[in-house]
Amino acid sequence: MIVVDSSAFIEYYRPQGNKVASQLVGEAIANDQVLVNGIIQAEIVAFAPSKREFELLTVDFSAFHWLDLTKHIFDLATELGFTMRQKGFTLPTTDLLIAATALHTQSTLYHLDKHFVVISDHTSLKQVDLR
Repeated sequence: MIVVDSSAFIEYYRPQGNKVASQLVGEAIANDQVLVNGIIQAEIVAFAPSKREFELLTVDFSAFHWLDLTKHIFDLATELGFTMRQKGFTLPTTDLLIAATALHTQSTLYHLDKHFVVISDHTSLKQVDLR
C-alpha cells in the first residue's frame, strides 16, 4: 500500500502540478494502492475551492483504502514525536500521525514534505520524496 500525503495529492489534483507526483499518485490510484486516513482526507477535501470540487473529491476519497486513527496509531505518533524531539526535531502533529499510519501499515509514503525525510532518517519509515 501507499500512503499519499496531502502534499502529493495537491500536486496530483493541480492542473499544472509536479509531473512526477501526478504520475506516481495516478499510478497508485489506478493500481488501487492508495491508503489514507482522516487527516489526509480533511486536509484535501475540506479545502476544495467549490461545492462541485468538494463532491468530486469526496467520491475520489471514498474509493481509497482507509485506516482509522486508533489509539495505537496515536500512541505510535506520540512516541515518534518524543523520539524526534529528543533528536532535536519538533514536527507537526499531523505529520507524525501520517508517518505513524505508514509505519503501522508498513506502507510507503508519497510526499513533498521535508519532515518525512527527517523522520525516515531516524526510523524505518519508507518514503518517496516527490519534490
